[in-house]
Formats: sequence, structure tokens, C-alpha cells
Amino acid sequence: MLAWVGLVAAVGVPLYALGVLNLSDALAQNLVGLSVVVPIVLAAARCESHPRAATVGKRVLRLTVEHDGGRPTFTLALLRNTLKLGTPWIVAHAAVFAVVDSSAQGATPAWAMWLLLGAYVLPVVWVVSLLLPGGQTLYDRLSSTRVASPKATIAAER
Repeated sequence: MLAWVGLVAAVGVPLYALGVLNLSDALAQNLVGLSVVVPIVLAAARCESHPRAATVGKRVLRLTVEHDGGRPTFTLALLRNTLKLGTPWIVAHAAVFAVVDSSAQGATPAWAMWLLLGAYVLPVVWVVSLLLPGGQTLYDRLSSTRVASPKATIAAER
């Protein structure tokens, strides 16, 4: 993720400084946000639907993403990562720009504050959902996936 963000910044900052990239409206600002998050969500989905069924971080921790005992399809992995990464990222990005844009005009509208609150609440919901019976996040439940360690998979097969 950091490598992609760094690359987008390395290209975007000079273009912005030269006046080539105009970020004066909310649409342009959110398109830049999408140019960061969409490739990350797609890459994570590809990694999790690939034969190793794990992103680099999960491989280091020897974890995999499963669906019905096997690796998830790309569609399920895409749903999982859109819910897990894309939704909170886009909500937070839109909220920050809405608050910044509206504060320059005076009062911040209530919808922008609700969006900002949602940006904070959504990741908390993901973490709290781990504490529910079954120990699965809400995005794993919604995408019919689960994160497993090889030891847990072997023990479940016995």
C-alpha cells in the first residue's frame, strides 16, 4: 500500500505544483482518492484469490483467506476488500474534503459531520465484530470468507 501511495504522491505532487493537476473541486479531489484506493483494493483481492490466498502481510503471519475450505474467488475477495479497505477509505476521504471545503465557506453542514463520524465508526465496527461469536469481522461474514491459519485448518480437518 505504501509503495503505491508513494508512487501516486511522487507523480501527483509535482503535477499539482506545476498547475497541471487542478484539485479545486470535490470531484477532482475524490478522483485522486479513488486513484489511490482502487488499485490497492484490486491488488488485495488478487492476492487473496490467488493460490496462496493471502496478501503479503497475511503470508508473513502464515494466514490465508478461505471460502468454503478453499481460496475465495476474485469476486468474493473483491467484495471483502471493498468492504474492508475501500469503503472506510472513501468515506473518510470524502468526509475530510467535505469538512475542509465547507469550513472555508463558514459552517460545516450536518451531513459532512455525519460522514466524518461514519469514517471513525466503520473501522471500530470492523474491530468490534471480531469479538462476536465466531470471531469473524463483519466484512468476512458479508463476503462468506474467513481468515485462517494453517494450524487451524489442519485441526478442523481432523
